[in-house]
Amino acid sequence: MRFLVFCHMVCAATVAYAQDWPQASGPNLNFQAKGAAPPLNWSVVDGTNILWRTPLPEGGQSAVTVWGEKAFVTTHRPMDEASDRMEPNIVGYCLDSTSGKILWTVDLPGTVPVQTAGIFSDATVFAPITDGQHVWFFNRCGSMGCFDYQGNRVWLREFHPRRRHTNRQCEPMMVGDKIITVEVRNKEAGQRLVRHQAVPEDVDPRDVWTYLHAIDKTTGELVWVGEAGTSIHNSPMAGQLSDGRWAIAHGRGGGHAPLEKPYGVSLTLLETGRLLWSHEVTADCSWNSHWNAKHVYWFDRQNHLVLDSETGQVLRKQSLSEIVDIVDAETGASEKGIPIRVGRNMPMTNQSNIVVGDWHYFLAHDFPAIGRVNVETGRTEYLRVPVQLAAGQPPVRIREKQNAIQNDTKNSRGIDIATDKRSQGTGWGHVSAASPILVNQHLFFPIMNGTVYVIDAYASTLDQQALIAVNDLGPAGQTWTLASFSYANGRLWMHTMKEVICIGRN
Repeated sequence: MRFLVFCHMVCAATVAYAQDWPQASGPNLNFQAKGAAPPLNWSVVDGTNILWRTPLPEGGQSAVTVWGEKAFVTTHRPMDEASDRMEPNIVGYCLDSTSGKILWTVDLPGTVPVQTAGIFSDATVFAPITDGQHVWFFNRCGSMGCFDYQGNRVWLREFHPRRRHTNRQCEPMMVGDKIITVEVRNKEAGQRLVRHQAVPEDVDPRDVWTYLHAIDKTTGELVWVGEAGTSIHNSPMAGQLSDGRWAIAHGRGGGHAPLEKPYGVSLTLLETGRLLWSHEVTADCSWNSHWNAKHVYWFDRQNHLVLDSETGQVLRKQSLSEIVDIVDAETGASEKGIPIRVGRNMPMTNQSNIVVGDWHYFLAHDFPAIGRVNVETGRTEYLRVPVQLAAGQPPVRIREKQNAIQNDTKNSRGIDIATDKRSQGTGWGHVSAASPILVNQHLFFPIMNGTVYVIDAYASTLDQQALIAVNDLGPAGQTWTLASFSYANGRLWMHTMKEVICIGRN
């Protein structure tokens, strides 16, 4: 019954009041919610507004899912010092959301191992989904399972993901009785791919593209496979057309072969998996596919596109680099109407975008700045922010990337679980970052080094007054996360490599 209420809330309002956060994109499938105000200032280092912290034995990347007094998250199966850090198996956790106590765990097997703590994903990258009666855990390495609230398995679906490279490969989402994932169409052919080598001659490249898959939430059975390819780097998003039909916006084409060409953006109907329309663009689509009943919001290299949701026609094309305003949040220095370089091919740090009202926000790619473009007028602004916060007495805001404190990528047991040295970076640029969330009027942007920027999303000008706070998720150099925030009832939850954190007024 509670799930029916949730569905009604999603259908009836753009932003509902959040008593639960049932999946990665929240109660409204758009990373936005309203409700009791959470703290805007906190510190894990000194304990300010931290309700509890629960260390977990191994690292993981998933966001925390919250329903009532239950919270869910995933980690890798614990490794030792001798591990090759290619772990395909994960553990799903159920915690008490009010105390952080671990209530039970379940295991999810994997078939194709990937490196742990990668900057684009690992086996644990997907947030669990819950409807108040069941929870679904996802292993990017080849399984998904449904469990009741006592941890008993209802069903387990195992499959072979595509080999070649790590990737975020779509945050699963649930609408009604369908769970939407992104998987390779031909699982057997996908196993024959080899990194940096061409698709075998006897394999149709389209068979080893990745596509939207709809899974029946009650049985784990496949319902449909989409018609248009979906890039492993794109995050599809569900919403409703003006006539009430549910659909999914998604992109194709990426930086690694086999490429789903031509590059483009599509809208697929949720009920049938049939393609409503597709529009060609020229480049990668490593972002969240935000849209509403009127418009689909997209990027094409250094431009922002506004498309008609019904037809896919481009209504507006807006430059993100030719004429911009930029303000330094630390000094207040500003320049107006200038050209800047925000990224060679992409304007943003991957998956860091969110649409709020008339503004499309994102983290810039080539320098530490929060950007936004007005979807109606094309006005583009950037707020330069510190690259890292080193909490302490006093706290130090580190301005330049070259001065940032390098992360040690160690789990709670002191074992370094990252093989890719890029994981020791800041989290700006070439990385599948955590998606920001909006609570009431405030945006929460976490980055990989554990720094969080709190922004007034409705500020008339993106200047130093719009930067409400810069907070920490732990000591600089010892804190790592690619997880988004979760929110419910005035509290925020975060998952780092070492622990789950609950933020609330104390």
